[in-house]
Formats: sequence, structure tokens, C-alpha cells
Amino acid sequence: MKAFRKTGMTVVGAVAALATGLAFGHECFNASRSARANTVIAQHAHGWFDIHTSQLMAILIVSCIQQPSTDCPPPPPLSSTDLAALQAGNFETLVGEILGFVPPEIAVTDFLAFTIRVENEAACLGVPTHYLTLANATAAGGADKNASQVVTNGKGIEHFPEVYGQQLVTAYATVLLGTPSACR
Repeated sequence: MKAFRKTGMTVVGAVAALATGLAFGHECFNASRSARANTVIAQHAHGWFDIHTSQLMAILIVSCIQQPSTDCPPPPPLSSTDLAALQAGNFETLVGEILGFVPPEIAVTDFLAFTIRVENEAACLGVPTHYLTLANATAAGGADKNASQVVTNGKGIEHFPEVYGQQLVTAYATVLLGTPSACR
């Protein structure tokens, strides 16, 4: 029991470091836009990209797999073959596979199965399963002078990890450790 508690605390600490790393990702989204408006914009507006929470998590984690640091969480429970493929793979190609632009290799398919479980757990904690972000610019990029008032008020452009970081950390730890789900 002591070993499990120690392992659990280590995982929680490392996953908390993931939240810190998430905060620097600047994945901007409009917190007050309706789901219907997001759908229409994703279909017709240039530059806006609909990204799944599982894809965001996968990109951030594969970055950590390729360049480990103290800000990285423990790696997902994948086979050594899958982890080696993610570590040695070309980052841009892996991102293309994660986003569905190219057919995924087995390692990415297995990896996305894990991050989809994290996404599902996070959804039970109130995190959207997907959101729109700009692919070709920074949303609210001109708000530098008033950023603390404009991009942190929950009404307009927000950073996805800053709004949902704690829930994502909890979901990642829950799936990684196999602890009881918030979905039950």
C-alpha cells in the first residue's frame, strides 16, 4: 500500500507539471461561443481548426516523449515498441498522424486510444471533447496590454489549458493510475 501511495504521489506531481506545461501552449478558443456557431465556423471560416482534447493531449505528450523534462508527466502505458516509435518518429509526421492528416501508424493508433480515454474522463469533469482554435494566427494576439483582463475573464478568447488544466491533469492521472472514474 505504501508503494502504491508513493507511486501515486509521484504521478500526481508529474502530472501537475504537465498542467504547467499546458499553460504555455496558448491553445486559444472562444469560451462563450455556442457549439452550433463552432460547427458553422469550422466548416466555413479559414484558419479555424476543430481539435479534439485527445489530440491536444497526444501532441503535448509526444513532445514530452521526444524531449523529456521535469515538466513532463509519466509516459502512457504503451508497449516498448510503441514508445520507441513515438520517441524516434519525426515530430511533424506524428502530429499529422495525430490530427488525421495522414494515416496513423500502429504506435499512434495505440497512443490515441489512451488519450481518447483521457478525453472521455476529462469530459466527465466538464472539459469539452473538442474546441476550435486558430491554425494560422494567434487569437486575441493584439490584447497583449490587457491580457490579464481580456483573455482570463471566461467570456471570450481563453487558453484551453488555463481553463481546463486541472481537469486534464486529474483525468490523465485517473486513466494512468486506473483510479475510480469521475464518470460513474
